[in-house]
Amino acid sequence: MLLRQCIERSTVTLALIGCLLSANLAVAQAPPSPGQPWEIPESAIGRAAALGDNGFAFPHKQYELAALVDLAERENPQTREAWEVAREAAASVGLAESAYLPQLSLQAIGGFQRTPLPAPKNLVPAGYFVSDTREVIPALALKWLLFDFGRRDAQLEAARADSFVANVAFTGAHQKLIFEVSQAYFDLGAARGKLHAAQKALSTALTTQDAATAKQNSGLATVVAVAQAQRQTAQARYTLAAAEGAERTARANLIAALGVPAATEIDVVDSAELPLPPAPADSVSRAIDQALAHRPDVIAALGKVDAAEAALKGERRAYYPVIELAAQAYQNIGSLNSDGGPYSNIDRPGESVFLSFSVPLFDGGMRRNRIAMADAKAREAQEQLAAARDSASQQVVRAYNGLLTSLAEYEAATVLTQAAHTAYEAALRSYHQGVGTYTDLATEENAVVQGDTQVEDARANAHTAAAALALSMGAIDIAGVQP
Repeated sequence: MLLRQCIERSTVTLALIGCLLSANLAVAQAPPSPGQPWEIPESAIGRAAALGDNGFAFPHKQYELAALVDLAERENPQTREAWEVAREAAASVGLAESAYLPQLSLQAIGGFQRTPLPAPKNLVPAGYFVSDTREVIPALALKWLLFDFGRRDAQLEAARADSFVANVAFTGAHQKLIFEVSQAYFDLGAARGKLHAAQKALSTALTTQDAATAKQNSGLATVVAVAQAQRQTAQARYTLAAAEGAERTARANLIAALGVPAATEIDVVDSAELPLPPAPADSVSRAIDQALAHRPDVIAALGKVDAAEAALKGERRAYYPVIELAAQAYQNIGSLNSDGGPYSNIDRPGESVFLSFSVPLFDGGMRRNRIAMADAKAREAQEQLAAARDSASQQVVRAYNGLLTSLAEYEAATVLTQAAHTAYEAALRSYHQGVGTYTDLATEENAVVQGDTQVEDARANAHTAAAALALSMGAIDIAGVQP
């Protein structure tokens, strides 16, 4: 089977579960087998704290990325939904296994019947007599499907494949949630960085305005230069207001990714304190190979292929006969009379055993159409597997190149902002000494603002690109998004 080959080749299950251990994601275990009690881990569906009327109560502390992911794992409904889907799939395995066991039922029938029956007229002049019957028959019935040429085996195989797919999807939901929280966290860091840059830009604009005003008071600057400086300051105030709004929006997006009430206030550690992620250690081809072996969507597509092939096998078995055993043990409790005479009573046990053999001969094409549908679904699953592999490869290449680009942009932006600050300080000194123009000073002021903003964008992009690469390779965990 494709799925078993994949597991033997890359130990997929261990890789998927192991990649989440550092994020306290041990809840991504397979559901217990049918008949065992369900013990849902607290970290999967438990509530970390009580919900209040106006928000979410939890310990007041600074939340770094790992703590935010842990909070999301406990509170985001997506993980609980994926867990319930896995439970449903595990129950379907138990349902398929139950088809191998006999069905035992307790039955009872009782009632009264008045029946006219024909009789010879030489015995009964009226030509008939009336029989009154009162009867209660409790019974213990047994029904057991003994042989069906592999139809139940195919159904069980399909149910197990579906259960595996659901558990892989559960792991995939965790990985997706880690990425969404990480992306929102780094977006908030970028918004905070831009806010700090806007505050510095306003301070720089005020410094430039003060310099222009001082030169005007000394008769060395025109009214136009002062007005231009005031315009730069007003623009900096507008940019600061926009940056404050963007920071609030980014914080709201993070709260939404966590799955906690929108009014929740959380003290989040600034991502600017984190070092940049390293460049990819492996080549892009090796990254693609890892993605094809470990990505939940690819593995789930393999599981769907197995499930579809098992379903097709089961439909083909519908042309074969089935052998069933039926047995019954009962107690006949009743009475009988004829034409109003005295009742004859009975209270005796009885039993029956039947072995049935049935072969379907004609059903109007129902089996043929069911096989055609199952065959189409099997081919569809194969195409979905191919599409999942292609999509995974493309996402790895994009994320790989995105990380390299973001790291290069950050390095270039750092050099740019250092040069911009140096040039601005030199232009400001020249302007104070009367050898520089306001136009030169304003140009360097704008370069400082642009450089600081690009540094913050590049920093957030590098962290997000690293998380995207880990997600595309199917290996995202806290270690994969936080250096």
